Amino acid sequence: MDPLTAPVSIVLALWAPVPSSHGLSLIQGPDGVHDVIGSTTSSSAGGSPGSSGAEGFEHIGLERWLTGARPLSRVTAVLPSPADGTGTWGILPDIEEGVVVEGAPGKVLLVPEGSGTSVTWRAEPVAGPLPPMDAGHARRQVHAATEEAIEALIELDLARERPEMADTLNDLLTAVMDPRLIPPWLSARNRELLERSLRLAGVCELALDDDGAATTALQVRRRSDVLRPLLAVARHGAAAATEWWAGSRP
Repeated sequence: MDPLTAPVSIVLALWAPVPSSHGLSLIQGPDGVHDVIGSTTSSSAGGSPGSSGAEGFEHIGLERWLTGARPLSRVTAVLPSPADGTGTWGILPDIEEGVVVEGAPGKVLLVPEGSGTSVTWRAEPVAGPLPPMDAGHARRQVHAATEEAIEALIELDLARERPEMADTLNDLLTAVMDPRLIPPWLSARNRELLERSLRLAGVCELALDDDGAATTALQVRRRSDVLRPLLAVARHGAAAATEWWAGSRP
């Protein structure tokens, strides 16, 4: 069984609160070195010089940026979904994923650009207050949405149309994250929320991406209407599981 895939923003949010070369290696992978670019990089790095990008912004290493951003007061991943509407809470720009870091440079949104071993995090200041994620509420939502997703898949009868999908869906419903990606300070309840949310997101994304099983445009639309709101719940739940505040563990 393949482990659950976690967006890079989830991994960064989990490991950013505590300085750790091990955590940084998990974020970047064995061969990658991530950097940060944007208007907040100079202040985060203590004004040290760095390489200049095409837009005149300074490129600095992710580790150096995080060091300059400490002490941190809050870290949380954000995983918006098209079902959320415009932006996240109407505050953050339209993005697929990111990490909000509150610390020495103020409130900053880090948005990953690129893939594989080459990722640049674009640092953008966040002007408005961000509400707490409320992991307890997210747990209830994810639990209900998972039940709803299972019922919807049975009703949509995707497994009959694509028998090979049934095995993949069953594997997703029991998959877990690679334990090496889970920091020891993450609570058991938040780990459970994270894995439940990633399972739900994986199920929804698999069903939504498999348009070959739908024979009519009406079926495609019906599937989207049912599953996209559940995907939004899953992405919010995964983000809520990463939220960290100063004074909490670690």
